[in-house]
Amino acid sequence: MAIPLPLSLPELGAVLAALAALLLLMVCVIAHITAVKMPTLQRHAEEKFFVSAEGRKEPVPSIHDSPTKELSVVVPSYNEEDRLPLMMDEALDYLEKRQKRDPSFTYEVIVVDDGSKDRTTEVAMKYCEKYGSDKVRVLSLVKNRGKGGAVRMGVLSSRGKKILMADADGATKFADIEKVEEGLKNLQPWPNQMAISCGSRAHLEKDSIAKRSYFRTLLMYGFHFLVWFLCVKKIRDTQCGFKLLTREAALRTFSTLHVERWAFDVELLYIAQHLRIPIAEVAVNWTEIEGSKLVPFWSWLQMGRDLLFIRLRYMTGAWQLETRKCN
Repeated sequence: MAIPLPLSLPELGAVLAALAALLLLMVCVIAHITAVKMPTLQRHAEEKFFVSAEGRKEPVPSIHDSPTKELSVVVPSYNEEDRLPLMMDEALDYLEKRQKRDPSFTYEVIVVDDGSKDRTTEVAMKYCEKYGSDKVRVLSLVKNRGKGGAVRMGVLSSRGKKILMADADGATKFADIEKVEEGLKNLQPWPNQMAISCGSRAHLEKDSIAKRSYFRTLLMYGFHFLVWFLCVKKIRDTQCGFKLLTREAALRTFSTLHVERWAFDVELLYIAQHLRIPIAEVAVNWTEIEGSKLVPFWSWLQMGRDLLFIRLRYMTGAWQLETRKCN
């Protein structure tokens, strides 16, 4: 015997739709109210200086200045004393050989120690002493800010015409910079000298799924769906830490960036997408290295929250797509 409903189906549907709209409105209000302002670039006096190979304090340059290098490589590092040497050895070996082939090619590697509790700064300084502080510079943050905050600090104090983000674990073969450079070149002519080329692991997805648990695979697909649905439509792998930007594109995007944790890549590409900066996605070699700082469930939950808030905060005007002076 059927139990009569207090509401008809159309009425029930209308009530549920009204509740969903009310919930969305509440989330929008919370996102707007809790929106943080642009993070301060240098929160501590010590962060206004690099330490040279001779131990002298040198003022941090600004991306607003004219470039004096062909390439800047920004390496965010948090407790990376064990993994950093392998990455630095590979990167500097490649860069030195390239400079010998082409003396006009100049570079700098900026290691940003994101408030590490180990010997990351000391390890990085050994490379500064070996290659000179004009080629290798170490910027030590007083407190941990997150990968996005560390990358932003390095990018906004870079001197290169092009700026490469590269992870400290060396998971991407450094010579693949030539692939992302080709991707950047293929985007020419660059509008207002702005373009971004993203390394991608999307072509390795089938192999990686075979090695993962069903739960981690579900989290990965859920994250990809949220990225596509809320923020970035055309890039399959937003999280690969191997990205090459023209100086102008880096200035426009990083001087607008708010997110300082794992989801900063998504906000970066969201900004670029809305500013109509051309973006290429290029397949690169990638090997999973032990010691990842990403905690599968909690990090992805945090990123999911950040993705929703990125969309809502720009949509409600809490965050603006403006270029701001970051000296």
